[in-house]
This record gives sequence, C-alpha cells and structure tokens, in this order.
Amino acid sequence: MNWFSSYRVRTVLLSLALSEATVLGLGSYYETNDDTTLAWLFSGVLALKPVPSVTLFLHGYGHLLAAAYTAAPGVPWLGLLLGALLGAATVLAFAVLDKLLRPCLRPGPLVLVLTLFFGLAWLEHWLWFSHARVALLLAGVGVLFAAQRPGRRGALLIGLLALGAAWLIRPSLATLGAAAAVPAAVWLAGSWRRAFPVLGSAALGLLLATGILHWQQTPAEARAQRRDATFSRILDFDQIRPQPHTPADSLGTAAISLWLLGDSTVVNKDLIQRAYRFDAADFLTREVPAKLRQRLTLLGRDYFPLLLVLAATAVAVARRRGRHGWFWLLQLGFAGGLILLAGVFKLPPRLGLPLLDFWLLTNLVFWLNNADAASANHASGGAQAAEEVEAAPVAESFRRPALYASGERLPWMEPGALPRRGAIAGLLLVITLYVVKTWHRHQVLSQEQRRHESALDVITVQEARRVRILAGTNDLLKSLSPFRIYRHGRQPVLLLTGWSSHDASQAELRRALTGTSDQTECLRRLAELGTYGSEADALWVLTPETARWLNHRFLLGGPRVQLWQGPLPTAYGADSAAWRYHIREPADR
Repeated sequence: MNWFSSYRVRTVLLSLALSEATVLGLGSYYETNDDTTLAWLFSGVLALKPVPSVTLFLHGYGHLLAAAYTAAPGVPWLGLLLGALLGAATVLAFAVLDKLLRPCLRPGPLVLVLTLFFGLAWLEHWLWFSHARVALLLAGVGVLFAAQRPGRRGALLIGLLALGAAWLIRPSLATLGAAAAVPAAVWLAGSWRRAFPVLGSAALGLLLATGILHWQQTPAEARAQRRDATFSRILDFDQIRPQPHTPADSLGTAAISLWLLGDSTVVNKDLIQRAYRFDAADFLTREVPAKLRQRLTLLGRDYFPLLLVLAATAVAVARRRGRHGWFWLLQLGFAGGLILLAGVFKLPPRLGLPLLDFWLLTNLVFWLNNADAASANHASGGAQAAEEVEAAPVAESFRRPALYASGERLPWMEPGALPRRGAIAGLLLVITLYVVKTWHRHQVLSQEQRRHESALDVITVQEARRVRILAGTNDLLKSLSPFRIYRHGRQPVLLLTGWSSHDASQAELRRALTGTSDQTECLRRLAELGTYGSEADALWVLTPETARWLNHRFLLGGPRVQLWQGPLPTAYGADSAAWRYHIREPADR
C-alpha cells in the first residue's frame, strides 16, 4: 500500500510531521519581544494577576488564556494556542496545494513538491515564530480553502472559522491576509460568481466583527489604541520626527525614543502635538528610499527561492499565447503592495514571507489553470475542447486527471521549453543555498536564545522580595521559545519600556505596589526599598541609557533619587547591555 496515496496522509500527517520535525530539529524562536510580553501579561508576570484583555492583541483569547495561566501557570499556553492555530493553517495550506497539484502529479512527486514548498516557503513560520504570521496565514488559507471548494458548506464553515480565529488574534493582520488571498480565491473558484459566497461571507464577517469591537470599546481603550498608533508612526514607521522646543519636550521625546512610554506626565497627547512634525518632503525623499533599500535588499537575501519561482512563473506566462492582463495587473499589485509596506510603513519578515506565500499561490493557480486549459484544448484537437474547458469551472477541471493520462505533455513539459538538466541543477543549487542559510539562522537564533535565557535566569535568582524593575531589557525577550514558560518568581515585574508600559494593567500594578499610579512617584517610593544583599526588596535592572533618563527625570521636582551601578557592577548579558542598579545613599550624593 502506498501511504502517500491517501489525501489525509499528505495534507494532515505530512504537514504536521514536517512542522514537528522543524520545532524539534531546528527549534522555534519568537521573532520579536511582543509575544513574550503578551505571555507575561496573560500569565500575570507583568501585573498583579493574569490580564484578561489587551487592547490591540488576542481580543477573543485573553480571558481564556488568563484563566488557563491561573489554573496551570507552568504551561506555555500562549505558545500552545498559537502553535495549534499555525498547525491548522499549515494543514489548510497543504490541502489547497494538494487539490491544486493532484491532477498533474502522482502521489510520490506530489509529496516531494509539498515538502519542497514547506521547506522553502513555510518552514520559517515555525522557526521564527510570531502571532502576526499566524493571523496572516490562517486568514488567507482559510479563504483559499473555502474558495477552492465552491458550494460546499462544510468548506465554507471551515474557512470562516479560520478567518474568525485569525481576526481574534489581530484584526488588521487578518484583514490583510484575507485581502492578499482574494485573487487566488477567485481563480480557484472559477469565477467571481462562484467565489462570491466565500468572499462575501468573509467581508461581511470582518465588517460585523469590527463593528462589534468598536461598539464595545471603552473610551479608555479607544485612547490607548490611538496612542499606540501614534507611537507606531514614531518608533516603527519613522513617519513623524521630534522637534522639541523646551527642556520638557526634550525629556519627553527622549523617553519615547527609549520606549519609556508609561510616564504620562511627560509622554502625552500634548507632547505629540507640540514636539513632533510630519515633514512630507523629507519623508518621501530621504526616509522612504532608505527604508526601501534596506528592506528590499533583505527581502532578496532572505527569500530568493520564492522570488526565483515568482520570476519563473512570470516568464512561463509571458511565453504562453493569449492575453493575460489580469495576471500582470496582479503582479504589479503584489509588488506595489510590498513596496508600499516597506517604504511607507514597514515590512518585517513576519509580514513579508506570508505575503510572498500568497503571491506564489496566486501565480501557481493562474499558471496551472491556464496549463490545464491548454492541455485540454491540445488533447481534444480543436475548438470543441476549448469551449468545454472555458465553460467548465476551474475547480472541476482540476478533478479530471484523464487530460494528463493520454500521454500528452503540458506546454511547460515540452523538451524545448526549458533544458531539464539545467533546471534540475539550478533547483538543487537554490535548495542547497537556502538550506545553508536556514541552518545559519538556526545557529544564530539558538545562540541568542541561550544568551537571553541565561540572562533571564540570573535576573530571576537575584533576591527581590517585593518587585523587579526592568527597563531597556526588552531585547532579552526575543528569540525565546514559544513552548517554554519564563517567569520571574512570585514577585511582579515592573517593565518600564515597551508598548506594555502604557497598558492599563501597569497603572494598577503601580498603585498596588506604592499607593500611586503615577510612574515617577511610584519609582521614588520604590527607591526607598533596599537593593543590596539577601534582604533586598527591589531589583533594578536597567540599561545605562534608561538609567540616565530616570536620573534626569528624578531631578524634576520631589526628593532627589540617583541610580548607580554600585561598587561592584553586575551585567546581565551582552545583547541588552543591562546592568544591576542601586540607589545611591544620601551621604554619597
């Protein structure tokens, strides 16, 4: 018995086996510190108790995750949830590709192609883990899966559930993933009319979900969302630049540049309006070209196999007779979208590769669709077959392998179309180069993970009976494993830097620790706690830049507090340049 002849073996077992082999063999590493920060919020590391609601992320999963972390705090629930959703996206992607390629490939070669697709276009999603990847991929492949099976209610339900699960992670990214899948969805369904039930249901679902979210949103949540969007324009997109006019403005803009966003006295709406400006000419002539050069260079370096396949499909379509206006229009659309994201916003790998995946799937669907029509026309020898193929839905023609059983070659299989030996040699070279690159990335990430885990372990074992205060240490939260729990004992952690520093839970934590929600006053009171020896109540782990800013902030009103590294400086890892700080005694000031 040929096990690969089974559809479920190829789509479910093969996809999950490859995913598990990646995690066990190469490891899985958080691409950014955002995911570890989310895990720390949901598990209560950064708060008094597990936080059930975060303004921008995982709207529908927060209460579930908070309850899970409360019941079993030693389980990495966030990583398991995102891993399960990414596994579902992987299975759906394999199901779409399997159905697309099954008519023209036998089970063995089909398994080889699916494995090749995973290695070149999907493996990184497991290796470089991110909730953003999960949201994009799950939404897009859900739409493709349903569109490829028009008229089947079960497939439509699965597709909408996948889209809904992605929307609950991050609505904007789920919408982007669904939009990127629309062209391939139309061609998979056979026409706009056949794709309309899927696309219409998806659009209606997204609109209803977004409307309900905004209707239930509190004024505080709306303000937090607008504030985060402003910080993104400053820190992520480099769209608006600081132009401070007063010392207070300089203090506030310096705080934002260091991601010290929790002090609402100096970092607030008035500061943004007063000390930041958008210079369109400077942004378009200097910032956008610089971002494009950097990001597009990295895109070519990191994803050259996919770009070569995209180029090959474009050449194959160009050599084929007929008009292909929609195909070329979509090539411009995908390329323009990537350029827009890279230049005006940002295009990190967690967005770039998923979008390239959907571009690749779109081209493959168009290419095989036209190859199928050409083969049908060639096999029948006349206009009658051409009319039949034109009238038959694309999805139905894919289910007719008899077109390929007669021994006729597809246009791309003709001996003169491409020298076979050269193509195989080129393919092997590309695969080899990408394997070397992936192995190098695995080594870099695993070394970074060990350094970060070692630094976090040292911070954890340091005595701090009441609180640990961290600032500038966010890089230590990158490259950690999604499937391991990272905690700092039973004491809460007050993280002063990063997007979580202006989350509502942080004001509650400061009030519980010191009786005030004001960050500066809270830190002044925490500075009264001992920081030396086994009797230490507080542990301050800061970077020199954040320590200098805090010392400057302490000079403005109230009792003077000065942070210093002590007589025996203690460093925590070279990556973040974090050091242990103490409070200088009054006699030493």
